[in-house]
Amino acid sequence: MKKNFCSGIHILIQKGNQYLLLYRNPKDKEDPKCWDLPGGGIHFGEQPLKAAIREAKEETGIDIKITKILALGAMPYRGAWSIGTTVAGKYCRGKIRLSKEHTDYKWVSKRELRSIKPKSENLESLFKYSL
Repeated sequence: MKKNFCSGIHILIQKGNQYLLLYRNPKDKEDPKCWDLPGGGIHFGEQPLKAAIREAKEETGIDIKITKILALGAMPYRGAWSIGTTVAGKYCRGKIRLSKEHTDYKWVSKRELRSIKPKSENLESLFKYSL
């Protein structure tokens, strides 16, 4: 039996007392029409925290600084076993420029972050697997 493994990283980006959420493109295969965190796959040989900084830049156009690890979990994903990590990051600079994976964004309070609907699996995992 062939065993497949992958790893992903997501970032809870904070600016003041607000957190960045991205709205998934309705045509996207991953959680369409859901609010999500920036993030994606960690490339082979890439360090996880560098992947987080890269993914934040690719999906939002902004620069961030990683501040801590928030959550760690594992689940099936596209026929593989996936380790998912969520980190906290502070906004440093830049203007939001969305990738094709997302159609909208908003900065929300901690309370809104917990109550927003619909949530992506990644966003749900943040509360499920928080350290």
